[in-house]
Formats: sequence, structure tokens, C-alpha cells
Amino acid sequence: MKKQNVFKTLAMVAFAAMSLGLVACSEMGSNPADPMAMVNNVQTTFDLNGQPLDFSDATLETPMAVKERPGSDKRAPMSPFDRLLAALNLTPEQKAMVERMQAAHKDCATAALEGLKTAERSILDAAKAKAEEIKASAKAGTISKEEARAQLRDLNKATREAIKNLPEREAARTALKACDDAFIARLGSILDEKQKAMLDQFIKARDARNGGGPRGGGDTGGRDTTGGRGPGGGGPTGGGDTTMPGGRG
Repeated sequence: MKKQNVFKTLAMVAFAAMSLGLVACSEMGSNPADPMAMVNNVQTTFDLNGQPLDFSDATLETPMAVKERPGSDKRAPMSPFDRLLAALNLTPEQKAMVERMQAAHKDCATAALEGLKTAERSILDAAKAKAEEIKASAKAGTISKEEARAQLRDLNKATREAIKNLPEREAARTALKACDDAFIARLGSILDEKQKAMLDQFIKARDARNGGGPRGGGDTGGRDTTGGRGPGGGGPTGGGDTTMPGGRG
């Protein structure tokens, strides 16, 4: 009986070790990514980075302040291609080229967002200064606290509307669309036929999410958009590729 218990215990330990090993392999990327995961909630670079700046309302007790995304790196735009790249099961050679493409796309997105972020901050800085003026007037007794609270509520609302309706927002959308299309075209130029089919699936899901077709330009996915190019011709060239807006990678 004791021997049976020992063997049973050893078997359970071995099974647990195998299970942990499988989980570790999956987390390290040894198992192929789920191809269907890449089309769930497909977003564009604008979706991830171009939404209006969020801030906490100014009150008599608290200042107007920017709300940062938890865990976000303010210097680096988020990419919508992570799930796609994981699902493609790229070769080591492809991964090396894609790293350069990703760096170029990040530079392009950063440049495309620069004008929008500057305009947003300008509006917010002016609103913060106005809020402090209102609070100073209330403290000095020039206006009542009730009047100050009403003015601050109006200011908060007007500031959100001004940030939301900035003309730079649509300009950023168009520029980021060009960044995404350039990345997709470069990516398609190094993929095999099976990978291109997956890229097509990703693009169709993205376009369907955005109203049935790409905004600001044609579909530049894996469907013969590379002009027959392979890795050796007209493909990814890293940060110096001038197909991005303004000649930036």
C-alpha cells in the first residue's frame, strides 16, 4: 500500500511539472499564437493613440490635471500590430526585418501625433490658468463660491469640447493611417503566401471595424501591394525608409 501511495505521489508531481512546462512554453512564445486572436477588437494606431486628452475637472478644491493611462509609456505610441505579428509565426530572419519596420512605424506615429498633442496641451494649459483665475476671484470675494463652481463647470465642459474638436485630430488620423499603411505594405513584402492570407484577414477585420473600408487611402494589405517585391527589393529599409510621411521612418 505504501508503495502504491509513493507511485501515486510521484505521478502527480510529474504531471504537475509537465503542466508547468507547457504553460511556460506558451508564455515564452514556443507555441504558435492563435490566428483568430489577431482579428478580435482590431484597432488602428489612431484608435490607440489619437483619442482626446483626458483630464480631471477643476474644482474649488482640486486643480485641473491630466489623467495618464495606467502603465503607459508617454513617449512611445502604442502599436495595433502586436497580435498580428504574434499570429504570423515569423521566422528569425523575418523578425529581424520586422523589428526595423516597427521602429520606423513608431517614429512615424510619434511625428504624426506631435501636432495634436501640442494643440491639446495648449488648450489645457490655458484652461488651467483660467481655472486658477476663477478660484482666485472666489477667494478674494469678487465672486461667490457658487458662481465660481458654475464657471468651473462651464470651463471643464468647454475645454473637453475644444480638445475633442481640434482640427489637428483629423490631420493626425490621416497621418497615422499613412503610417499604418506603410507598415502593412512593408510587412506584406516579406511574408509567404500563408502569412499574407493572415494579413489579408487582419486588414479586412480592421476595415470592417472602420466602416467597411480604410479611411484616407486604399487597402494596402497583403493583396499584391508589394509590386512583386521580396526582402531584397524595395522592402524594409529601417528608419531611413522615406515612404513614411515627411520622409520619416
